[in-house]
Amino acid sequence: MVAESPISELTANPSARRAWLITVFMTVCFTLSYMDRHVLSLLVEPIKQALSLSDTQIGLAQGLSFSIFYVLASLPLARLSDRGHRPRIMSACIAMWCSMTALCGFVTNFWQLLLARIGVAASEAGLPPAALTMLADMNDAKGLARANSVFMLAPYLGGGLALMGGGAVYAWVQTLDPSMEPWRWVFVIIGAPGLLAAALMLLVAEPRRERPAASNKSSFKELARFLRAHASFYACYVLAISMLVMMLNAIVSWMPAVLMRSFHIEPKAAGAVFGPTFLIAGIAGTLIAGQVISKAGDNQPRRTVERIFRYMRLSVWIALPAALIAPLAPSVSLQIAVIAVAIFCVSSVNSLSSMPILLLVPTQIRAQAVAFLALVTALVGTGLGPMLVGLLSDTLSFTERPLPIALACVGVTAASVAAFLLQVLVRRARQMAATQFQ
Repeated sequence: MVAESPISELTANPSARRAWLITVFMTVCFTLSYMDRHVLSLLVEPIKQALSLSDTQIGLAQGLSFSIFYVLASLPLARLSDRGHRPRIMSACIAMWCSMTALCGFVTNFWQLLLARIGVAASEAGLPPAALTMLADMNDAKGLARANSVFMLAPYLGGGLALMGGGAVYAWVQTLDPSMEPWRWVFVIIGAPGLLAAALMLLVAEPRRERPAASNKSSFKELARFLRAHASFYACYVLAISMLVMMLNAIVSWMPAVLMRSFHIEPKAAGAVFGPTFLIAGIAGTLIAGQVISKAGDNQPRRTVERIFRYMRLSVWIALPAALIAPLAPSVSLQIAVIAVAIFCVSSVNSLSSMPILLLVPTQIRAQAVAFLALVTALVGTGLGPMLVGLLSDTLSFTERPLPIALACVGVTAASVAAFLLQVLVRRARQMAATQFQ
């Protein structure tokens, strides 16, 4: 007898129109989280001057401290999502991270900035597990690929809008001669819209008709047993995705500063150049990946998983040389052109990263499994990426271009490790899918 896949174990089936409205709205909320997360990267130079910070301290505020508390909050919030009312959980998280973003505009030293960023991190951790499991409840394998590709536009929409919108707001506030420094107003203005989204999220109905029983089936122990049973597969997979998240976060956190320092341009100009590149390349990579996976072949989860890993492998091999070349290119136009290739390829992989879990993991621990992936990628990727670039940049201060060299080193190392692991995973994914869907 053929075993049912997790995707077929739907507990709710809203109309297609309603499902897509919910998908789009959750994507908007996820976009807001990335705007609040990445607007700091555009404000590195004025914040450094105002608070007398080093590149290492900026890297800590953008990376390691952020990711540690994201990690600490991920699994508890995911467990709530497996058993609770997911729209209410998301609403509370949205309200909290937007408030903490606005609070960044009132800090006066490094430690206050760090605490505000920790608040943003801990509250942002609750949205992805809740939203992704709602998508899985509302779609079959093909529909999930399309819905997932839309939802995963958020990092690029949010990052691009933070850079473009943040730069425009920064320039606009300067013309008003405000009592606060312009960078402070940027945090307040970027954080405010999310409070409306938090209120609207309370109007979204929970698609799960019955709440899962609070038993061991929803416990961390079952997740641990599942991961132990498939340790070799998931260890390689989580580490590969972590390396790509490291590469992408290093790029979005430091590329505006690379442009400003290498070519002596203002924050508004850096945002106007890099923001659309990040936005367009990220969206294109995400949408094309979703279309390739949903259009290729049939609706069998086993074959979908195999296609995902082959597509990931190809994308990373293309991204690897781009990660090395882009920060060191001698002109703005060449840097932007090459970094667009890297962002396109990495966004293709990252947009598909939750799908193997949503397709392979049992329904009752799916949110926790998604959170576990987010936990490790946040700690290794989001945490170490920006911090390592900042630390290496300070170490290489004796060179003519320390920051571009540091970004190139971190990017190419992360891409190389990911390429090797995905080469291994292409074979293991076939075996894993065969086991789960026999």
